[in-house]
Parts: sequence; C-alpha cells; structure tokens
Amino acid sequence: MAGTVTMSVLSTQYVQCPITIQAPAGYDPTGDTVQWSFTPLTYPETSPVSWTNGSWVTFPGPVYWAQVLVGPANGGIVLAQGTYMAWVKVTDDPVVPVLQPFMLQITP
Repeated sequence: MAGTVTMSVLSTQYVQCPITIQAPAGYDPTGDTVQWSFTPLTYPETSPVSWTNGSWVTFPGPVYWAQVLVGPANGGIVLAQGTYMAWVKVTDDPVVPVLQPFMLQITP
C-alpha cells in the first residue's frame, strides 16, 4: 500500500494508481475491465463489495494507470467525510487480482 490520498468532500477528481504488469512482454491490460471499490475502515470483510467501473490512462508500459472519478459532480463516486480503503480489481483471464493501492481520506 502506497499511503494516503487526501481530498475535499467538495472536490471531484480522478484518483489513480499504477498497475505493473507481470505478463509476457508487450501485454497491454487496457482491454481488461478495471473496477474500484472504497470501503470504510470498519467495513466487515464478509460483507459484499460494491464495484464501480474505472478506466485506464495509457502511458507506455510496463506501468499502466487505473483511475476512477471520485466526488459529487459529473457522475463521480460520492463518499462521505472519512477514511476509506481503496481497492482495484483487474479482470483478466484467468487471473483477477484485487489490489489495495492506498487509503483515501475525504476531508471537510
């Protein structure tokens, strides 16, 4: 985990994380579905997780950036003030890694 990202509850912006590909040289993951979930720190592990589709930012590999819009405007994921665990899921075949790249702190 890379630390904590902080943003205002009033802000709408992309949050991003790098995804390093361990596949054969030349593999491009941008055709894979990338999804995000934000769970409160008190979230029980047995509860279902709600996933929101994200998108890819295409820089030359082997590091690619997954992103999702967070905030109250333009269709972003609306989160109340608090601290959340960020989760990123990349659906490929046969692997489906679920990663926890950072904590997201929503401030007043």
